[in-house]
Order: sequence, then structure tokens, then C-alpha cells
Amino acid sequence: MTSGAETQDRFTPAMRDTIDRARQSVVKYKHTHITPEHMLLGLIAVGSPEVIRALSSAVAKPEQIRVLVEHHLRVGDMAVSEDQLGFSERAKRVIETAREECVRAKKPQIGPEHLLLGLVQVRNTVAAAVLAAVDLKPDTVRQSLTSN
Repeated sequence: MTSGAETQDRFTPAMRDTIDRARQSVVKYKHTHITPEHMLLGLIAVGSPEVIRALSSAVAKPEQIRVLVEHHLRVGDMAVSEDQLGFSERAKRVIETAREECVRAKKPQIGPEHLLLGLVQVRNTVAAAVLAAVDLKPDTVRQSLTSN
């Protein structure tokens, strides 16, 4: 796996914004690491056109997905500044899967749409469970991203 700095250099501006929004949710909930759930909240907050198009095939609206994710997040007791935050192991797997999807799509940079594909593929996370519950599957997401 590449280092965090190397990977972030390969992020599109919208993806960097998504990660920034994920960091903000980590601080809001007083957590210590960026998790897939924070990344999903960041995706919804940024609302890139590709992600919104992919989410439109879900049985829930983005706002409902946000509520479902937040329902599972509990406020922690550790106040951590944004510059001290790292990625959880599962979040690193999501980013690696997003990178693989980016390569598969022959794109030069990782975008929010690749992150969404990573989130639906990395199992055993609340984010993946929420996305599965609203009927978002890798093939469905991939198809919505390739159809213009």
C-alpha cells in the first residue's frame, strides 16, 4: 500500500474536499481516526455529481443515508485536532480499493466516485452495511458511474 501522502497527492480536488469533510466529522464526534463512516459522511456532504448519480439508484436519499450512518456514531471523549488524525485500518483498505478502482477506470486521480466504490466493497464496516441496506452494490454503483 502506498503512503498516505503519496495517495493524497493522487486525489482530485473533490476527493480532497471529501476527506476534509470526513476529518471534520471525526472532530465533531470526538473520534481518534478517520473511518469508512466518516468518509461516507464526507461523500454525502460534498455531493459530487458522480456520487449523487450513483446514490440515486439507492432506495434512500443521501440525507437518509447520512442519518443512518450518524445513528451508529457515538460521541467519543477524546478531543483530537484535525492535523493529528490518521486513517483507521479499514479506511486505509477503502482508500486502497478506491485506488484500484481508479486504475481499473484508467483515471489519473482518485475521485469521490472511486471512494464510493471502495466503501461498497470493503466489508465489515457500518458504511458498507448502510450502503448494502439501501441496495447499493459494487456492480450497481459501477454501472451508474459508467452510464452518462
